[in-house]
Amino acid sequence: MKDSFERRYKREPVIRKDERIIEDIQKVKTNLINLIKNNPNRPATMAYYDEIILGDKRENELKNLKNKVIGTFCYFVPEELIWGVGCIPVRLCSGFFETITPAEEVLPRDICPLIRSTFGCKVEGVGYFNLCSLIVLPTTCDGKKKLGEYISDYLPVLTLNLPNIKTYDMAKEMWNKEIKVLKSKLEEFSGTKITRKNLEYWIKLFQKRSKLFRSIYELRKTNPGIISHRDFLMMVQSSFYDDINRWIEKTQVLYDELVEKSKQKNSFNGEKLLITGAPIIFPNFKILNVIEDLGALVVVDELCSGTQRLWDYAEPDEWTMEGMLESIATRYLLPSTCPCFTTSYDRIDKLLTMVDEFKVDGVIYHDLRLCQLFDMERNLVTKILKDKNIPVLTIHTEYSQEDTEQIKTRIEAFLEMIRSKA
Repeated sequence: MKDSFERRYKREPVIRKDERIIEDIQKVKTNLINLIKNNPNRPATMAYYDEIILGDKRENELKNLKNKVIGTFCYFVPEELIWGVGCIPVRLCSGFFETITPAEEVLPRDICPLIRSTFGCKVEGVGYFNLCSLIVLPTTCDGKKKLGEYISDYLPVLTLNLPNIKTYDMAKEMWNKEIKVLKSKLEEFSGTKITRKNLEYWIKLFQKRSKLFRSIYELRKTNPGIISHRDFLMMVQSSFYDDINRWIEKTQVLYDELVEKSKQKNSFNGEKLLITGAPIIFPNFKILNVIEDLGALVVVDELCSGTQRLWDYAEPDEWTMEGMLESIATRYLLPSTCPCFTTSYDRIDKLLTMVDEFKVDGVIYHDLRLCQLFDMERNLVTKILKDKNIPVLTIHTEYSQEDTEQIKTRIEAFLEMIRSKA
């Protein structure tokens, strides 16, 4: 590894390998997929995403690719650049409860479960984290900033510094430079230069992926019952790890299947919900499980682990290297509604648009315990929704299953309230 990727000081890395934890994780993933399979109207194509989400197939494909797998976090890492240097990006944000306790041997308990769970994957050698040779980590919150320092005890970390106010000209200029520096660092790491022709190829492929995703999104407006939101998120989150060309090919098959299903009469007559707030990462689907068990359906989300991940794409004004890099920088900054920025207005505007487009009956605000950003944003978001007479319920939760019955009781009461107003 080149000197520029080395750290001056390091703690003693904690490395464990508890086979029981690995077995428990596989059991949790398998049990959830088996639960989701119980839906008699489930698209047949979902079997492909099941295979990717379970992990063995894709992990085995990546195991022998030395120095080719690059871990990413959040929404802001330009995957076009990683593919452009001949490497493969995998998003490492974790939804496993089982890896939280091992992480607490090193990390404080009073940080969000996503960070503890994710770091625990490295400590335990679980999944894709163990295959990475480099990490690219955006500074989306204080927890992520320090997580990068902890991870760098194990392997090199490139930090993407985000502006606090994304609309300022100075912020855009800073972010454009940050993307150019990232490109140079990735080229140094991989030993491969990104050519103009190569980058154009990847931008156009990502455009194709987003447009295909949008087509499925549009189908759900008129016939929301054609796919459950658990399956929808599994489709999205399989793109965290899968080969992009294969994902596009299989998702085209899913789209064609959903088009045929949408020709049938809309069979869903329950409450239609929108979910927003903190990311929901497989297999932490307990809120979605409760909602669907109660006969309601999340028909759209405003999550960085869902719709926001695949919706936007780079649109260069000109296909020069400078023009393409600027379009990539814009794509990963301006559309984001992450609460790491100082205002929430664009997030609220997007929520109101989605409520209208999907004719939702209510909104669930998902708030992870100890996630200050989403928790502090919650008050304004819920106030605006209530002012618009849109029913909204906040679910404040963790990764454990202990509060499942409490969540069920609250959502059940929320649905009853919606029905009483109908």
